[in-house]
Amino acid sequence: MNILIVSQPARDGVLRHVGGLVDFLLSQGDRVHLAYSDLAASDQLHALVDRVRAAGGACLNLAVGNAPHPRDVSAVVGLHSLIRRERPDVIHAHSSKAGALVRGLGLLGLPTPLFYTPHSYYRMHDTKCRKVRAFHALERIFSRVGTTITMSHCEAKFAERVIGVPSSRKRVIANGVDFGTFRPPVAEDRRELRARFGLPLDAKILGSVGRFSLQKDPLSMYAAFARVAHDMPEVHFAHLGQGELEPEVDALIAAHGIADRCHRLPYLDDTAPFYRALDGFLLTSLYEGMSYAVLEALASNLPLILTRAPGNRDFGDHEISHLGWCEPGNIASIAAAIVEWRQMLELPEAPNHRAIASTRFSLDVCFPAVREAYRAGLSPAGGAP
Repeated sequence: MNILIVSQPARDGVLRHVGGLVDFLLSQGDRVHLAYSDLAASDQLHALVDRVRAAGGACLNLAVGNAPHPRDVSAVVGLHSLIRRERPDVIHAHSSKAGALVRGLGLLGLPTPLFYTPHSYYRMHDTKCRKVRAFHALERIFSRVGTTITMSHCEAKFAERVIGVPSSRKRVIANGVDFGTFRPPVAEDRRELRARFGLPLDAKILGSVGRFSLQKDPLSMYAAFARVAHDMPEVHFAHLGQGELEPEVDALIAAHGIADRCHRLPYLDDTAPFYRALDGFLLTSLYEGMSYAVLEALASNLPLILTRAPGNRDFGDHEISHLGWCEPGNIASIAAAIVEWRQMLELPEAPNHRAIASTRFSLDVCFPAVREAYRAGLSPAGGAP
């Protein structure tokens, strides 16, 4: 197949998904082209562009952000020229901006089968404010163009009930995780990694991976840790990520006097070693599509604490052994779950997380399902326009 992948985010989970999908498609002998944006780009994006070009694919820098902007017009023009030149069999857009650009061309008559993966709809937990309603209204305009691939059943329900995506035009295909890269540590491995990251060697370390953004709710996370930190002096907190809420988190840490117990790493090219330095994983998101960080923690066989948020709730269907739940935005609930996690570490049984995830969320399961969706879209009865 001849496939065009279009994606706006230049880092984090969306880029990891797109990079993994591109590599899988290339391994199957497909010809792959990439339209991307290099605004706030990571090294992984530049490496992905190089891999696509080395394999003979065309690349186009759209140079757009996630908000509407006049340069979106030139991005659409460039994208249309790329499509006319390369004539892809299918086009797959990732994230809301790429979805709008690609499906806008679909509304204008582009005949190529189109696929769209939202990677979580904007503020799925709260649909009441005017800005959110405006974003969802735009999604509804495009909802009947192409096939929408959601990553969780929560996201699929939202797509159908709120956005209005017809059931015939949506599929649920979970994220996949690389079980070779993300794996449990051995004892000496953990100590070496803690030394590398400046973490205490003998502490019990609870960690998180995610942006300092409203969606991830780091303020509730740190407030909950502050509530229990002084009663559990052996527990430290480590966070891999950065974002606009960092100043507010810094003020909270200072106000509670827990700076010596909180360890921050703004960015890592390879996140896998960070998980191997931890004793547990916490995610306080208000909503998710399906979190790559949770899947990576599962593959690393870490005990988990998750909020009962859209996207996260799907993990409750898999009989995961060492999983504690808390309520989104509820500091007392998150704090209680941290205490429960600390007690969980004393259980003699090891987590079953890696074994369960390997059968449901491996790359060998998830990316072939996406490619099969492409093939179905190319068939006369495939359902994609």
